[in-house]
Amino acid sequence: MNQVNEITGYALPLNEAVALAERYGWRQRVLIYVTRENNHLLVLKQPPEYPYPDAGIQVPAGGLETGETPDQTAVRETFEETGLVLRQPVHLASYHWTRQEHSQVWHYFWLVAPEDTPDTWSHVVTGGAEDVGMTFHCRFAPLTQPELVPNFRYEEALPHLTAKLKETAHD
Repeated sequence: MNQVNEITGYALPLNEAVALAERYGWRQRVLIYVTRENNHLLVLKQPPEYPYPDAGIQVPAGGLETGETPDQTAVRETFEETGLVLRQPVHLASYHWTRQEHSQVWHYFWLVAPEDTPDTWSHVVTGGAEDVGMTFHCRFAPLTQPELVPNFRYEEALPHLTAKLKETAHD
């Protein structure tokens, strides 16, 4: 990977990650892993006219709005980008990422979709200044091969998700 685009970072507990971002005025972003039947991950593909041609396949994600907590953002972004109304997000991990000289804090959450959620559907985005009105193509992919766009750290918390799924399977 080109060094200019290299992303480096480290994990932090949620409260420390939020405090760090607030202290330095860094953007906080939430990425959401939505699973169905514990072995399928919801992925999104943007349409060809999407303003970011290298966006590729990713998961629902977005930035915190003023006064919003990361878990509230997870619920809102999932609805805006997929139409799914899901509750009880589970925090998986938070990271401080730096690309070039820009820092951000990303929080990864897990939400569970009902088993009767369709395999594929399209959804017109209802929020986000740049995304509103665009149609996102949603589908469930095998958790072991979600085909997320490489080198953007979307997959970073998948090991945390896998561990959480194993833990809940034994409950």
